[in-house]
Amino acid sequence: MKSTIIRFLAVFCVGLALWGCSSGSGDAPAIDPTTGRHPANWIETHWVEFRKDRDQCVSCHGSYLDAAQSGGISGVSCFSPNRGAQVCHATGPAGHPAGWGAADQHGRSGAMAAPAVAAGFAYCSRCHGALFDNGPARSCFACHTNAPHPDAPWHGTTASGTNHIFVDQGNAPECAKCHANGANSTLQPTTPAPAGTPAGCFNNTLCHGAEAGHPTGWSDPNSANFHGPRAKATDSPSGGFSYCRRCHGATYQGVGAAVSCFSATVGAFSCHNGGAPAVTPHSPAPWRAARTHTNTDTTNAASCAACHANGANSTRQPTTPAPAGTAAGCFNNTLCHGSDVQPPHPVAGAYLPSAQHGADAINKNNNGTGLNTCQPCHATPASGANPRFNVPRGATLTAGCETCHTARTAHPTPWLIGRGTTQGVTNQLRHSTLATLATAGTAVTNYCTLCHGANLDGAGGVAPSCVSGSSRLNIAGVNAVCHFNAVAVKDVGTGLFNIQTGCVSCHGNPPVGSAFPNRDLQHTEHLFPNVTCGSCHSGAGYATVLHGNGTANVVLSATFQDKDGGAPAYNAGTGTCSNVSCHGGQTSPPWPSGQINVSTDCASCHAYGTTQFNSFSSGDKRHHTEITLVCSECHDTAKLATTHFTNLQTSAMEGPASSTLLDSLNYDPATRSCLFTCHIGNESHTRSMTW
Repeated sequence: MKSTIIRFLAVFCVGLALWGCSSGSGDAPAIDPTTGRHPANWIETHWVEFRKDRDQCVSCHGSYLDAAQSGGISGVSCFSPNRGAQVCHATGPAGHPAGWGAADQHGRSGAMAAPAVAAGFAYCSRCHGALFDNGPARSCFACHTNAPHPDAPWHGTTASGTNHIFVDQGNAPECAKCHANGANSTLQPTTPAPAGTPAGCFNNTLCHGAEAGHPTGWSDPNSANFHGPRAKATDSPSGGFSYCRRCHGATYQGVGAAVSCFSATVGAFSCHNGGAPAVTPHSPAPWRAARTHTNTDTTNAASCAACHANGANSTRQPTTPAPAGTAAGCFNNTLCHGSDVQPPHPVAGAYLPSAQHGADAINKNNNGTGLNTCQPCHATPASGANPRFNVPRGATLTAGCETCHTARTAHPTPWLIGRGTTQGVTNQLRHSTLATLATAGTAVTNYCTLCHGANLDGAGGVAPSCVSGSSRLNIAGVNAVCHFNAVAVKDVGTGLFNIQTGCVSCHGNPPVGSAFPNRDLQHTEHLFPNVTCGSCHSGAGYATVLHGNGTANVVLSATFQDKDGGAPAYNAGTGTCSNVSCHGGQTSPPWPSGQINVSTDCASCHAYGTTQFNSFSSGDKRHHTEITLVCSECHDTAKLATTHFTNLQTSAMEGPASSTLLDSLNYDPATRSCLFTCHIGNESHTRSMTW
């Protein structure tokens, strides 16, 4: 009987409790009268009833303010950390935990987290209202002003450093309340999603399409929108490696929807290791090919330091470690490089004068430098043909080499000493200096062909042909042409250029044109086997300081000095030469217009006497001075032509003069006399007169 009474009292108490939980104002929580349990989905919706009247739960669950008095007759405490797999209220349901006002608490760990009983934007809306400013709790706009999150652009630019890329994608339906189809955003989906598509971060229902807000071609290395240049740009809210870290994580391993930079592929494109999982968030080492680290803006040094501090993960270490606390920099021994780069040169303004970087660029000092070693740091592409040397470098070279040089060139224009200017300074270097190098052929092959084509004819190159014929250079104020015939001969065996092809490249052999540098003038008349360009332009040939300076420098070779010992000289004012042996020491006719008929104007170079090498003085003086003054009356000009100019560089006459006499003179070398009839009175010339 006693046990029956006890069972009755227990049932009565439970019934009383159930009656208390299920009757009254109608706001009481719903309980199944048979099982005494809440509905199956109660854990997802109980907060609604709790918000109506918190005290109505006390009768079953005990205190919601004091964990020690929590639990009640249900044994389910409001302070339970979890209910099965469901995370609950470890600190109690009444209000938020201490420190909830901090951005990393209510933001990163709360609203931005995956939707749950106590996380996600929908969780916030339970108290703060469907629009986050219309609930019983404080409006989210009281702090955030324009939205229930930091002001746009929500890219980590706020004091708290929060960033919407860390918002779990499960919150997309809440974001859609304000941002459906790109509303209230500077970014709209490229193609609106079909009607009825569930809200998502990357399906064109909100702001982004499939490429997470990046432009089309972001993953395509052949696209103008490829992500590499943006990552290597100046560190800023819209570029640089730290810009990538906002979505891809501090170690570039990927966060949320942002892929890992160490992925093998993204879509149809291979990533940083050619289709295999990458070991770096950039092109594989050595990073000096078509995509090179040398054109990465130095403001990214802090990001590079994450992997390369003190030369880590690099074949190059700083020569002297930087003092502790030194800010990361590309050339201060904190990463891989010291104050010099390879090939070594100063990175400061001291290297800007042409005598410094220019001489190295043309390998004038033959020290292992050269234009192709400048290319990795200063040009795009960093290797291969047709580079453009316009990669910015620091605050000085804002447009790379083109900051000082003409666009699309990395040398003075025109590249002749004394011709043209670079930043207002007359050019002091010329391309012919290459000929002075021991490796001249290699230099031309490696440097000039980079832009002027494999054969220097402009074919396949971005620079013009080096063989321009008689056409003027297309440069304002410059009246000059390039090589009109050929620059050099290419050795088919080695593939190298032999640039020692002489003056014929520009001037012809002999010059036969009417315009500089191929003006004929009297060149044709002076073309003899023993007379070269150096005979009259001594020391002014290819690769000398006098060559290509805009002036026709006439320097007569000492080989042709006359017998009197006077130095051969050219008078530019009169265009005449003097003290030249082949002219018998006499002043020559003017170079531009003077002429000598070698058959009749013998006295222009030959005078009787012994004062010059080519003076005539043999035999009876009367023959040369009294009988006749016309040389051709005795000398056969046809015979003379074969030996007359054979060895002008020597002082002796080639062959006996008697061999040039007319056959009609019947000259006998043995008796040195002639037998012929004179014209005057038909007087006979007997052999009694010896020559």
